[in-house]
Amino acid sequence: MKSHGKPGAIVTLRRGKLTRRQSLIGLGGAAVSLFAPSYLKAAPITVRLGDVTPTDNPEYAAHVFFAKRIGDETKGQYEVKIFPNSVLGGHTQMNEQVRNGTLELAKSGQGFPATYDKALGIFSLPYLYATRGKLFAALDGKLGEGYRKAAAPYGFVTLGFYDSGIRNVYNTRGSFKTPAEFAALKLKIRVQPDKIMVATFNLLGAQSTPIEFAEVYNALQQGVVDAAENSVPYFISMKHIEAAKYFTKTQHLFGVDPLFASAKWFNAQPENVQKIFYDVARETVEYERKIWLEAENKDYARAASAGTLINEADVSAFQQKVKPIWAQYKGDLGGLYDIVESTQ
Repeated sequence: MKSHGKPGAIVTLRRGKLTRRQSLIGLGGAAVSLFAPSYLKAAPITVRLGDVTPTDNPEYAAHVFFAKRIGDETKGQYEVKIFPNSVLGGHTQMNEQVRNGTLELAKSGQGFPATYDKALGIFSLPYLYATRGKLFAALDGKLGEGYRKAAAPYGFVTLGFYDSGIRNVYNTRGSFKTPAEFAALKLKIRVQPDKIMVATFNLLGAQSTPIEFAEVYNALQQGVVDAAENSVPYFISMKHIEAAKYFTKTQHLFGVDPLFASAKWFNAQPENVQKIFYDVARETVEYERKIWLEAENKDYARAASAGTLINEADVSAFQQKVKPIWAQYKGDLGGLYDIVESTQ
């Protein structure tokens, strides 16, 4: 990065006596030359990263890791500033800012990009993979690459995919084990604004209600919805634990949160800087997946000790019940659906 400072004068001794004023000017110039690198260095380029995540969530810790590594690798030329807790808006607003180039980076919820292209709803297919290991292998391979290509025309550079856990259902009315018991509760359940998520819970007998993530707590408290679905770290960190007493391990979705960069901003950066962002994002994803799993295991114990009634669902029964969703949305998901099938 070029410094905007003007180089100091070089003092050259010549024959003849220098006046006192000339001597002082010469010494001053020498001082500027000696210390220019420290106090004439250009200010770092600020890169903003927006998220809905609170600061006690593992994804926020991953953002902090990402910011530090970017600073290290660019030798302070780029400074990532994190904006958590929806201070820049919800996922919908931040994704639009990224597309327009008014926000450099944002972590999106998995269902929100589907508003641009139906294929980007691929992560909302219920029971996408049998294990986390298979999911991560696909994300780090063909599925991840396919998603990047599908998102690119909409102004998104996909730097990586955070693990946001195995998603389950929690509600204010009662426990359930089977799909029939779930339907009998007649729940209004908050979902992301994604057609597949909406269709999945409608098929199960609930009333799907799309609401921005930051509004879910109040919606649960005020009875606008009776239920929501998410992983246990979000259940705790977003304080939904205070409103919903019943937590059932339906394990219906893997949480996959893409980390987006604005194509308008990213493509204007030097190639070596682009590579640094890709490399650091890959490091960050590895780190995030590790700390997420640790937090998830601890948070089940925390939820139970706080009085949450946690029970196991008949997962195979739920999986069988929502199986028609795959066939229903196969056409919308196109090539990404084919990749999922081939990587099972």
